[in-house]
Amino acid sequence: MADNKVDTEVVSLDGKEYRTVTEGKATILVPQGAKIGEDRGEVQQVFYNPIQQYNRDLSVLAIKTYGEMSIEKRKGQFESRMNKQGKKRKRDDDEQKPTESTSNPPPKDAQATEQGPKAEEAENSQQPKPYKAQFRILDALSASGLRALRYAHELPFVTSVKANDLSDSAAETIKMNVKHNGLEDKISVTQGDALGLMYRGIADDLSNRDRTGNPGRANKFDVIDLDPYGTAAPFFDAAVQSVRDDGGLLCITCTDSAVWAGHSYCEKTFALYGGIPIKGLHSHEAGLRLVLNAVATSAARYGLSIEPLLSLSIDFYTKFFIKVTKSPQAVKFLAAKTMLVYSCDQGCGAWETQPMMKSKPAPNKKGTGAFYKHSMVQGPTADQHCQHCGTRMHINGPMYGGHIHSQEFIQKLLDQIPSADRSVYGTMPRLEGMLRTALEEYLPGPEVKEPVDPKDAQLATRDLYPFFVIPSRLANVVSCSTPSEDMIRGALIHLGYRTARSHCRPGSIKTDAPWSTIWWVMTEWIRQRSPIKEANIKKNSAAWKILSDAGIVGQNKAETETAENGSEMEGVEQSAPSSAVADTKPADATATNGKDEGVPSEMELRKTLIFDENLARLARRRGEQKPSFFSHIVFFASLEPCLGTMGSKQPSTDLSNEIVIVDNVSIVGDNLTWTRAEVSEQAPRHELLFVFMAGKLGTGLDFLLCFLKQDAENKEHPFRLSVLRTTQIPSELLDLMVTGLPPHLQHGVTSKSGIANHVDIIVSTKSGTGLALTAWQDVLQPLWDLVARHRERTDGLTVDSSKSHYRVTITESPETVREFSRQLWVPDGGRSSGRTVVLLSGDGGVVDLLNGSDGDEPPEVPPVIALLPLGTGNALFHSTHKPLYSDPGPIPLVHGLRTLFRGVAHDLPVFRASFSLGSRIVTFADKSAKSPSAAVDPAQLQKQETSVSHLQGAIVASYGFHASIVYESDTPEHRVHGDKRFGMVAQELLRESHAYAAEVSIRRRGSTAFEVIPRDKHAYILTALVSNLERKLVHFGPIGGERTMNVMLKAYEEGSHVDMKWDDGERVGYDEVDEVRITVLEDDERWRKVCIDGTIVEIPKGGQMNVKMLDHIIVRILADTHLWEVQRSSGL
Repeated sequence: MADNKVDTEVVSLDGKEYRTVTEGKATILVPQGAKIGEDRGEVQQVFYNPIQQYNRDLSVLAIKTYGEMSIEKRKGQFESRMNKQGKKRKRDDDEQKPTESTSNPPPKDAQATEQGPKAEEAENSQQPKPYKAQFRILDALSASGLRALRYAHELPFVTSVKANDLSDSAAETIKMNVKHNGLEDKISVTQGDALGLMYRGIADDLSNRDRTGNPGRANKFDVIDLDPYGTAAPFFDAAVQSVRDDGGLLCITCTDSAVWAGHSYCEKTFALYGGIPIKGLHSHEAGLRLVLNAVATSAARYGLSIEPLLSLSIDFYTKFFIKVTKSPQAVKFLAAKTMLVYSCDQGCGAWETQPMMKSKPAPNKKGTGAFYKHSMVQGPTADQHCQHCGTRMHINGPMYGGHIHSQEFIQKLLDQIPSADRSVYGTMPRLEGMLRTALEEYLPGPEVKEPVDPKDAQLATRDLYPFFVIPSRLANVVSCSTPSEDMIRGALIHLGYRTARSHCRPGSIKTDAPWSTIWWVMTEWIRQRSPIKEANIKKNSAAWKILSDAGIVGQNKAETETAENGSEMEGVEQSAPSSAVADTKPADATATNGKDEGVPSEMELRKTLIFDENLARLARRRGEQKPSFFSHIVFFASLEPCLGTMGSKQPSTDLSNEIVIVDNVSIVGDNLTWTRAEVSEQAPRHELLFVFMAGKLGTGLDFLLCFLKQDAENKEHPFRLSVLRTTQIPSELLDLMVTGLPPHLQHGVTSKSGIANHVDIIVSTKSGTGLALTAWQDVLQPLWDLVARHRERTDGLTVDSSKSHYRVTITESPETVREFSRQLWVPDGGRSSGRTVVLLSGDGGVVDLLNGSDGDEPPEVPPVIALLPLGTGNALFHSTHKPLYSDPGPIPLVHGLRTLFRGVAHDLPVFRASFSLGSRIVTFADKSAKSPSAAVDPAQLQKQETSVSHLQGAIVASYGFHASIVYESDTPEHRVHGDKRFGMVAQELLRESHAYAAEVSIRRRGSTAFEVIPRDKHAYILTALVSNLERKLVHFGPIGGERTMNVMLKAYEEGSHVDMKWDDGERVGYDEVDEVRITVLEDDERWRKVCIDGTIVEIPKGGQMNVKMLDHIIVRILADTHLWEVQRSSGL
């Protein structure tokens, strides 16, 4: 684990000692009584979250860039105005002099008086005034005041910052931090409701109008930063009126991603943002547009227009930088830049957009130019059913239809980066990567040919290609293997279209190609590279419609007639069937994308499309012209040929042809270096799996160095296995030596004591990250076979005549694992046998294995579990490997493979959770009939319930906040968001801060009596009884979302959250227990869920869960030898 400790110093202030936390140039004070975290966050009286430094760094950099642009513009306007006034005064003086000469001269004493002080003052007034910039920022929801401190410290042009917070204690803390930083002259602190603060300023300005009737500007801010806990929607109306209307900046953060990017709370989304969210992988970009539309409509009511400078979806929140300008003319274009979306979210995923109005150039009366005419549009633009797959369409929006970024602004941000202080901007690499990817998103539409005002043309610009596609999702629809991102991009580029990436999701492709072309590319991929079985395609499904229109399925009769006529030959390209051609719109097939008529049409280019490496290379060449955020990930690009990368769809089990012979292997810093053909090469040391001593080759030993690298950008084959061969290695690498298959991996071997060993490999394809099958085919299978073929017989062991090294089970459903687990505990014909189970899975696979046994009797030879962490949580694996983590360090799969080949089996403590009658396991299963390797489609998940009386577990049992996160993040509406769903659900639950009604009793260590925890409402109850975790019960009451989050950040660190206390008497309980009993008293079934190692059980009202340790061992687990040495030395 990375060492992310927050550096602190002790200071004294007013006789009290505080510890300091520094971020950028600002320092905040932490009372000595408050806990300071070491890994993920801080526990303070006013919350500090170092994870949000990226958000704050981005805000400072954006305001700095905006401020410099804004001040330079205003200075130019001021100087221009002064020049005009100077010229006017000069003209007035020239006109006045002749008049004065003919009039009666003033008395001499009057002339003398004029030459006194007043004359000098008049002379000075003739000189142009220097420009003095005023720049005011409002931090409306300031919390600890850290943002305000950073703005005042790091932005030299800022003249004043107002830091406001609703909490009295927060306001006092801000004042203390302001004084400590010596910024009393720049920062003013107020306590109160942010809406009240802004509306009072608005009312004052409305009451002090100028002589032309315009409201005053005394209370307006150059920048308003809104970073609330949840949605910022309630503040939009006040913020657009409180910011300067000549280009003021709004910085808005919304953390309620379950609302604007989910489809479970559509009614809430509409209430907050005025639109319906989208269901699909592009929901986060649609969420950006929903929020922008809410801001735009709020501003339009006051004749204000918005210009999004930067709009980002980051982790579980959005970040916007929006310029606001008074322009009734610009507001007229808003309806045309507001769109509805028709989504095929239950079928192929296609969409169509429709603007609410149209702004179209029309000739003026004189015929000398053109102007924009605003008119209504005809609708709808889509049928009730998708034209591509026939599935029903749904309406989303309205949402913002313009571009969500300003290329000019992003480029100016990037121009700031080379001179930026890396010690101030601690997250600069991520900032730069995100900004470069956002810069790439821009796909301009066709140029306006009519002679319109360029400013109006800019206002009328719409984003005609607002969303993106994901190759894996496209492949999932038609049940084929996933083409690489480069293949799809190369195909679209070959056909004359443009492509880009979206910052919202890795592996995304934005394009100006129509959906008919996208589906033609996918069906052509199937024809050339990924044949499918018609029997696997259900009729009346989206895949059937797409494939039948393309002539791939449902064409048996036609194929038979063609075969009889002998008119088609294998390997010769055939024209598309008439149905496919008829379905393709002429506009799509002949699109020239604004090119000359001499350029081949799309239909002609389709005939020359071949899916090969040249096509992928075409996409990469285009990508190299514009560096992307993900380009830095591919570190081994130049080393792949020499390292023998394994990544084929059907991996070879013989690595002999892939091994590269090298010399002079050495360690330099964190890298391994070597020479090949007298050329020096290197790789990070943490990518080395192990060193395999393969035996003698002539003279000396022969060593194989096995490397594993994960390429996050390659969705089809992310793992790259490479092997080097050498005769000498540094002595430091001997700790990673493997001489053959260890005894627990030797299948079909009988020991002297007569115990036969069997090795089973479980590849869980429909759970976790979806990478288990790829990891098996591309990594573990070739690696295992390499080691197995070189193994030598071990004394005392007899090798079975079978050539098989293992038994493999590729899961087709969760029931596959459960069926295997039931057989695991059945004695093998009365003979004693040992079992090693290699799980390519997550915690769910372990739970299934444990619960194949009733747990009542210990097995004669407990099976050994080896975990390769390919789940979404992997809590058990991380808990048994955490002491080995470092940064930079190996990926979890490298740790898992090292443990598999070098680990030692140890007893795994197991607990039993017993439930009252009527309790049910709640799961969500895929109701579609797909191939086993197909990824789970969240849209096809449906709830299933199974009665249960007890479960075995090895990690944690919980009720309350923790269990609710696990349950709700697994629901279909949240599964669609991938890894982001956990943060989304946590934010929602923290906002609700539900108080769970339950009675909790505990039996302390060594006691025989139960005692009741004196609390009838709870927020969090979690027990970890196994020996290598906390061995405690953690619990606390309904303390509110902010404090709950503080505790959660420390929940898995040994004892660091013990006895946290607050002024209202609440505290975190941390008790040593042997048994826990929870009686659930909730009426709503939503709050009656308990969690056992990721398995959710719903308890009936008044029912109980009882958790206690088993007093015998039923299973063992492989762990790294170094880990057990650490634990033994620690007395664990």
